[in-house]
Amino acid sequence: MISRNPFDAAEVFRRLRLKSQQILLLTALDQHRNLRRAAREIHLTQPAASGLLQQMERGLGVLLFERHARGMKPTAHGEIMIRYARATLHTFSHASDEMTAIQSGATGLVRIGSVMGAVPGLLIPAINRYKTSHPRVQLTVRVDTSDLLIPALLRGELDAVLGRIPDHSANDDLDIELLESEIMSIVARPGHPLFGRARLKFSNLCGYTWILHPAGSPIRWRIEQSMVDAGIFSSQAILETASILATTALLESTDMLSVVPRDVANYYRNRGMLSILPLKLPISMSKLSIVTHRINERSPAVQSFIKTLGERRTGTGRRKPEKIRRDTR
Repeated sequence: MISRNPFDAAEVFRRLRLKSQQILLLTALDQHRNLRRAAREIHLTQPAASGLLQQMERGLGVLLFERHARGMKPTAHGEIMIRYARATLHTFSHASDEMTAIQSGATGLVRIGSVMGAVPGLLIPAINRYKTSHPRVQLTVRVDTSDLLIPALLRGELDAVLGRIPDHSANDDLDIELLESEIMSIVARPGHPLFGRARLKFSNLCGYTWILHPAGSPIRWRIEQSMVDAGIFSSQAILETASILATTALLESTDMLSVVPRDVANYYRNRGMLSILPLKLPISMSKLSIVTHRINERSPAVQSFIKTLGERRTGTGRRKPEKIRRDTR
């Protein structure tokens, strides 16, 4: 585990004599797996690159790359160093972006990742509250699935993620604040033939094409399990997309079905674009969470946004998020 003591970190750098070129070399070697091509990419001669790598290995006392006739393969120690080298580059890239934002008149930069279902009911209200008190902070929002957002957070591309920790995953570099579970709804276009049935049953849903999140995402696995439990997933045709724009456009123009979070379903139903089928899937969704990288230092702008995000209003009061520590690597 990396120590939080800055003097310990400084000692590591003194012992390893790490240079910016060595950090660049690690990432280039990971990409090319060839010393000559990696050296060319960072504008070094091959002997100079070899010397930088040997210096790191001597300082660490471990082998970082195995040399083979056809290239180089990182060892377990090398994989660790590559991961932290990439994180370092992302951190300095973020510093550059934040300084650019300040030079343009902003007072900070916050990069948020969110799953689709959290956007209308959690993220947008939080952004509205935050911008009222922090009008000059620059916000960037990336909407994607949790299995893509969490790695981006670990790489330093995001400051926080509003999403779910993928099942059976573990990484003690993450801090997790549980918010609430999501209710899922089966949706279709207004006027869909299924709405004409007097007593709609799950068996009536067989034979239709379903629009679902890509395989591998936490929500996809749980939806499939719930469909199997309901007896409607024997051999259904599936169209995969994480895009809500593509999903709503397809639903409006076809008889396809989809499963989306209730907040999303209500948003589009209120605008006359979708309707909710009167059936409840036997689905147990994991709780939404505010996920942050434990190691990365948070700027004041990021800290204040995370605080705002956790202020989920219920009635006249507020419900504090449940803060946990969990292994998620």
